Amino acid sequence: MRSVQSVFLALMKEWMRSKTGIFFSFLFPLMLLLIFGTIFGGTGSTTYMLHVQNFDVKDGEATELSKIFINVLDSMEIFEIKELDPSIDVNTYVKENPSFEYNYRILIIPEGFEQNTQDKSMSMRMGVTTDTFTYIEENFGSYISESELQAMREGREGLEQWKKMFPPSEGAELTFLAEETDMSAMAVRSILESVVNAFNNQLIGVEEQTITITAESLVEKNMTATDYYLPGYIAAFIMTNGIMGATSVISELRRNGTVKRLAATPLPKSSWILSNVFQQTVLAFMLTAVMIIFARIIFGVSALPNLYALLLIFVGAVTFASIGMILGGVIKDVEAASGAGSAIAFPMMFLSGAFWPLEMMPSYMQSIAKCLPLYYFHDGLRNIMILDNLSGAYLPFLVMGTLAVVFIGIATKITKWKEL
Repeated sequence: MRSVQSVFLALMKEWMRSKTGIFFSFLFPLMLLLIFGTIFGGTGSTTYMLHVQNFDVKDGEATELSKIFINVLDSMEIFEIKELDPSIDVNTYVKENPSFEYNYRILIIPEGFEQNTQDKSMSMRMGVTTDTFTYIEENFGSYISESELQAMREGREGLEQWKKMFPPSEGAELTFLAEETDMSAMAVRSILESVVNAFNNQLIGVEEQTITITAESLVEKNMTATDYYLPGYIAAFIMTNGIMGATSVISELRRNGTVKRLAATPLPKSSWILSNVFQQTVLAFMLTAVMIIFARIIFGVSALPNLYALLLIFVGAVTFASIGMILGGVIKDVEAASGAGSAIAFPMMFLSGAFWPLEMMPSYMQSIAKCLPLYYFHDGLRNIMILDNLSGAYLPFLVMGTLAVVFIGIATKITKWKEL
């Protein structure tokens, strides 16, 4: 143990003198945490600029229904509404505003919007009523007296005559203009269609919902979106530091001749491997602490690792550092070893589901993800830190513990101490 401690301290001193090592161990993960935390709901809210041009005007003022529709859109926090004067030619406006040309979203309310909407609404209401009379007569006529049936028939005929007094209307058709390359246009259109559907339900008198949905949380915690992603971030960055850190350390020490001099000493090969694994494990705990403090200050996260999470972090750090030791022991070329570490770490980072749900991936990629150790690592951390579900971490503990033992054994077996 004394030799392990001595080598460990030497490795830590070497790491602290390396600006590149400090950057990729701490600053790079924090940069990615800030980026992904912001993208996936860490801070702020998404708003879309929407230009509205209203042609439905009477006596110089917008009709009441068109104003209500615009006010509803404006009241939604997701839209930033800018009204365009009806006298403005849209094509000319787009061309005269270069910054607007490639990211425009314009909703056009046509002339006759209110009148056509009301006519269509009245026609549909009467149609629903007459169809209801017909349905009752056909299905429940035997239970209704003849006088009541006659009254229903007369009422239906009266509505049919009244319906003829209203000119047929196709309703109002809004026009949504957007650039084909605008990736947000589909989201904006979906929101607009939801608003239009709500208006249609109100106009035809469907005010009570037959099916409702209530959002409830399975986890009674006051957490931000970043809380739920934080275990995945921690796992992914421990993995990259373990694999790439170990290979880069060995490569650098081999480059400057330190490893060759160590191999000539009585230092056992196992002490050398354990010292490197121990160093990466300590760095993993340091990285975890820095990330949680940073996330708590910037995003207000409340998820904290308990004893079981710290134990899993230890096992995970040992596992991935051992992979790095294997690469360093097998590949002699410095650049090739670093490239191999990157080739393993980065695909695993993005394929394991640490940054986004597996459900977003094709089924064959989900199968691949479940074969990667990082999947079990971040899944176990998420079960412990977010769901308080220790039973859900049994399999990750088993998988990561087994891999840690196997990889350390492989690293010890294949490392040629005298040839390093």
